[in-house]
Amino acid sequence: MNRPKTVWKISLICFLLAPLLAYEQQVNLSTYFDSNPRENITNVESTVGLKVKGLISFDRGTQNAHYYGSILGQGFLEPALFLDSKMVVNGELGGYYKIISGYRLYSGLKTFQKLYFDEFQRSGRTTLSASVKRLKSHMMQQEMGLKRTEAHLDYGTLFQYSDQRLFLNLTRQVTPAFQAKISVQLGQVNYEDYPARMLNGSSLIFSNTQNQQDFTRTLGIHIKHLGKLIWGAAINFEDVNSNSALAEAKVWSAKLYASGRLSDQVFFHVVLNGMKKYYSQTDVLEITPYRDPEENIQNQLHIQLERVILPSRVLYIQYSYIKNETVFNHWFYNKNLIETGVKLTL
Repeated sequence: MNRPKTVWKISLICFLLAPLLAYEQQVNLSTYFDSNPRENITNVESTVGLKVKGLISFDRGTQNAHYYGSILGQGFLEPALFLDSKMVVNGELGGYYKIISGYRLYSGLKTFQKLYFDEFQRSGRTTLSASVKRLKSHMMQQEMGLKRTEAHLDYGTLFQYSDQRLFLNLTRQVTPAFQAKISVQLGQVNYEDYPARMLNGSSLIFSNTQNQQDFTRTLGIHIKHLGKLIWGAAINFEDVNSNSALAEAKVWSAKLYASGRLSDQVFFHVVLNGMKKYYSQTDVLEITPYRDPEENIQNQLHIQLERVILPSRVLYIQYSYIKNETVFNHWFYNKNLIETGVKLTL
């Protein structure tokens, strides 16, 4: 799949359809401080930057169908570390169609593309998904589907991989405001031009015949409450089996979040992410070119405050602490992010 063409196709559809549908346009202008933009363990440099964010989206439904789309573009300018400046584009198209009474067919396309000013280094991923959801009862929903992701990282050398997953979601509406969800996924990740690694004693051997291939099993539980205070909690467990000894691991992750009002004009948002990864082999240091720490939030504390000035104008300030794995297994970097700006709805 050609990623730049995918972005342009989604952009063209959104811009052509937006004038005909219910749509939203939003612009964010902000400044930020990043204590470790290069995700280094040592030789840490900090920077102050400017950020411009633009969103256009549409959402439309009929009696038998619903469809939506959005394009979110962001530009990050860091004068002190200019080559770390970048552009990011998120695109999404999706919807559902009512097949027969109580059943819906869902499909979706999501793409994420990132381009650094530094010699046009880039990374991205594009996901296609399709599923069938059973809605025979308003108290219980079942969904089964497939999704496939094509990803790439290009830092002078191009690395590519695909991730395909079969998923099953069971959702129960416990009360009108309280929802519980269980999800199960079976996945397979195929790495291109990246040989499997095996251990011979303490020596690392690269296979001449097999590229790395991971098989994953994931179980997740998510509870959510809607009301004046929106809050939720999610726990996931993933078992990674691989033909590459150093990639085998068991991963626990958890997420807590809450949003609500402090007053009529002031809102707050809090998110806490945590992840613990247990590698089968802990004594061997490995570097992987497939990991982009900036895209994979593992351990994070995020707090945001918003002050509504006008219905179309919101001031905000947010703080994040992030602890992510580097390109080295079980080596982590830390960073602090502070951002303040204004959201304008056009």
